[in-house]
Amino acid sequence: MKSNILLLVGLGVPSDLTEALIRAGMVVQRPDTPMAAALSLLRNDVGMLLLLGDVEPEWSDVIDAAAARGELLQIENVLTVQESLAGRVGRNGSNGSNGSHGFNGSSIHHEENDGDACGMTLEEVVARVQESMERPATSFDHIYTKVGNKLRKVDLADVLYIEVEGKYSALQVNERKYNVKASLKDLLQKLPNERFVRVSRNFVVNLSRIQHIDTFQYTVKVGDVEIPISRTYKEELMRRINLI
Repeated sequence: MKSNILLLVGLGVPSDLTEALIRAGMVVQRPDTPMAAALSLLRNDVGMLLLLGDVEPEWSDVIDAAAARGELLQIENVLTVQESLAGRVGRNGSNGSNGSHGFNGSSIHHEENDGDACGMTLEEVVARVQESMERPATSFDHIYTKVGNKLRKVDLADVLYIEVEGKYSALQVNERKYNVKASLKDLLQKLPNERFVRVSRNFVVNLSRIQHIDTFQYTVKVGDVEIPISRTYKEELMRRINLI
């Protein structure tokens, strides 16, 4: 199962939805800015981003990033408890002599406007979230990495290799290098297992970008670089290639 941490994003999220999710065992976070949400996604400590209704345009990159990682659940509208009660009163016309007043004396539309109270119930939303979090993560073909104040989209097919640089890592993407504040171990947990393989303590390579493997010198050529293969990881590398 994925992490039970849920990022809740959207305009006008009802408080009773947050309470229902918490009762269901979720750790609900409401990020104040797109950058805060993006950093949570990059740290890989989030199980799902729940998008409710509309958001401001500046959230689009974060939403795309969550979708690319298979961690986005979008719901158009949620019925609050009060809306559900008001809808029932409107249909029954039980309050007031002309049926024009509903729960707590608030004015509601009767008959022709019954369809206004539409959307998923709290129970349905919670069930959808639980189902999505229990579903195995899907594969994806690109990632986002933080470059300055922007999230840069990187196609996984363009990543040649990943190298340890001090406490962090560096992605070699064609001719450009992106520094990432994550260990090689953490990155391997985020990247599709079928695309990347570790060949030494300091290197992970893209299987589809390997040009040749030198089994005598214990090196693998990726792009123009000869990368050493550790004896510890050689067996795993050979198991992952299609040798005939």
